[in-house]
Amino acid sequence: MKSNTKLKVGIIGLGAIGQHVANSIENGEVGKAELVSLLCRNKEKYLTINADKSEYFKLLITDSSDVFFATKPDIIIEAAGQETLSQYGVEILEKGIDLLVSSIGLFTDDRVLNAFIQAAEKSGSKLLLSSGALPAVDWMSAASLSKVNDVSITQTKPVNSWKGTPAENFVDLDAIKVPTCFFEGTARESASLFPKSSNISAMLALATVGLDSTKVKLIADPMESVMYTDIAFDSEVGKLQTRWQGVPSEVTPSTSADVPLTIVKALKNLTSSVCYGV
Repeated sequence: MKSNTKLKVGIIGLGAIGQHVANSIENGEVGKAELVSLLCRNKEKYLTINADKSEYFKLLITDSSDVFFATKPDIIIEAAGQETLSQYGVEILEKGIDLLVSSIGLFTDDRVLNAFIQAAEKSGSKLLLSSGALPAVDWMSAASLSKVNDVSITQTKPVNSWKGTPAENFVDLDAIKVPTCFFEGTARESASLFPKSSNISAMLALATVGLDSTKVKLIADPMESVMYTDIAFDSEVGKLQTRWQGVPSEVTPSTSADVPLTIVKALKNLTSSVCYGV
């Protein structure tokens, strides 16, 4: 993108992630980015939620995909979950529109990821995977160009953050009194089972050693009100051990509050003359 032109942005989904990103663009916090359309399932619901927004902002809200695509965005932000990404993703890329994805867990199916990649290659569009709540992904991705010995991630979340997810099939969340590991497996398995809570493991795996070689543990902690993610990365060019402490979104507890900020940061990089963390 030329630095003197505006990036036309469309967003699919107006939940915890999409609403924050849309607000940031509307408030002029995302550099040379311009909102052109907001696609949601229930137009009237989100018009009510955004009743205090500008008339221009409200005019952008639609539940018609035809109206959405007619605005000809340069890039579309997916912030609506795996089902919606599966519905629209390949079509977006085939239209030559760049796609920034938050629901990374969809790509635990190699056939799905390959279909997205092929669509992007054919049209010349770009498939951009948001780092989400994953820290240090830039360094680990670079270090993975060397020999990597081990990659593991442990996610510890408050009990409430696991409610409404398949975690309830593994453990009685209301009964546990101490931190409890209820899942141990690969990134492919965890992201497939916990699409709203474990996109971070899929991103780590895709950026490093792959979905079947990245080890994952998921823990419910009744004594915590914040999220913890522990990552251990061991390669021939260096080792990394880090603990990220996150805060659950007030709107959607299974989503980290910092996730929309990573999308805002990505948009700022795309629209700025200077990019940090390339």
